Amino acid sequence: MMRNRRNAGVLLIKLTIAVVVAGTLLSLVLTAIRNPISGQTRDYTADFTDVSGLHPNADVRNRGVQVGKVTGIQIIRERGDSLARVSFTLAQPHTLTANTQLAVKYQNLTGIRYLDLVVPDDPGKAVDHLSTDRTRPSFDITKLFNGLQPVLRTLSPQEIDTFTSNALTLLQGDGGGLAPMLDSLQKLSGLVQDRQQVITTLVNNMARINESMGGKSANVIEFLRSFSVPVESAMTVLDEFRKTDLYGPTFMKPVDQLLANIGLDRNLDINKLLQSAFSSLAGAADAVRLLPVAFEGLQVPGLIDSTAGSPMTCSHGAADLPGTVKVLLNGSKVTICKAG
Repeated sequence: MMRNRRNAGVLLIKLTIAVVVAGTLLSLVLTAIRNPISGQTRDYTADFTDVSGLHPNADVRNRGVQVGKVTGIQIIRERGDSLARVSFTLAQPHTLTANTQLAVKYQNLTGIRYLDLVVPDDPGKAVDHLSTDRTRPSFDITKLFNGLQPVLRTLSPQEIDTFTSNALTLLQGDGGGLAPMLDSLQKLSGLVQDRQQVITTLVNNMARINESMGGKSANVIEFLRSFSVPVESAMTVLDEFRKTDLYGPTFMKPVDQLLANIGLDRNLDINKLLQSAFSSLAGAADAVRLLPVAFEGLQVPGLIDSTAGSPMTCSHGAADLPGTVKVLLNGSKVTICKAG
């Protein structure tokens, strides 16, 4: 009898431990699924014309980084129209401003979506609510595949997976998905008779996606135009780049060695060097007076005209020079004459 009670007690303890461990693991899984925001947050609201696929606890992201959470969605009536008012939070220091744009975007093709927060260079004043003119509604992915049922029937499962993966990459805003998407279009067009109809359908659907997601094509075109200016200018002087590559190191290496030999390096303090060389302003003036004599002593003898006769004199007398000019000419064989 005692043994049975002891065994029952051990089983009860084991069962309690198992329940505690299972509860802890369940709590960790729920926390990971909810992906909560750490730190202080602030509540905001925004109106959308369509939020299909968006649910409470969805992410609010800025440049792909989670900055908040969707806390609720309710239907309201405004001026006779039904709108969806989305409540969400933003972690500090992120705030909602008058020029902020909100868009419902796809997180994956299973239908999970998130709010994309776009803050322009000029954010404007801080606000607590955005109207529909600053929001982009949700897009129904079924529009993308509208009219493609005959095509999809002729494709293999692997080709369908490739097409949907490229479509998802393009919808998420990754530019790397554009080239594979075009390649998938080429494969699709080869599997149907009416190729023009397929291409037209896909282009129209992509245009709707671009409009619903606030496409940046105008900004891209402007960037390409601005980028073409320096490229075109560089193309006209390509030969100068070749010359710089050939002769630049040959010229700059001796110059660098010369500067290093005379003591000029990155750590040189010019002010300290001048203070040590010229203790006073008078000393600096005396040094400047010696410059003409020094330059005269550096003249190459072969370049001096030895056939010159006696020194020439001024017929109207020498000019009376200012003090600053006398400093530069002091000690040199230069005489400035008066005009006739």
